[in-house]
Amino acid sequence: LITIEVFLYPDTYRIYKGSSAADILKKMINNFHLKFTQDLKDTIKNEKSDFYQVLTLASIVEKEMFGYENRQNVADVFLKRLNVGMALQSDATVNYITKKGTVRPSREDTQVDSPYNTYRYPGLPPTPICNPSIESIKAVIYHKDNQYWYFLTTPEGEIIYSRDHDEHVENVYKYLN
Repeated sequence: LITIEVFLYPDTYRIYKGSSAADILKKMINNFHLKFTQDLKDTIKNEKSDFYQVLTLASIVEKEMFGYENRQNVADVFLKRLNVGMALQSDATVNYITKKGTVRPSREDTQVDSPYNTYRYPGLPPTPICNPSIESIKAVIYHKDNQYWYFLTTPEGEIIYSRDHDEHVENVYKYLN
């Protein structure tokens, strides 16, 4: 299932009076193709990655994290999880379902039965959850290899990475409780 949303590049546009919806869509899609260079497409192809899966993961990274280096680290965490069949456990995908936009979804939220619930179902959701920036797309393509499997964001906005589940539980207790 491919949706058009992912190709509507998030940017500032000059829209002229009398522009049709089709004109606006074309402008946004053309901008996506300008930003998503042939070099990026070639890298995806050389890595034997799937273009749409890269965009889907980039949409999750976009909603999960800020800053290019942080996004590269989080992309690597998610890619490792995907490679071993582990659930992504992305709060952003749960927020996509519930529309709550909370920093930490509730236990009940993480139990919602939806293919977008990456706590409940391993792998990527069926479609992207937003239209990712070029920074998030590049963060997935050029992810930063690291030793982490978990991460959290403190209420102050600090990113805390963990090497394993036990360390993550300790960090949750230390920073979020």
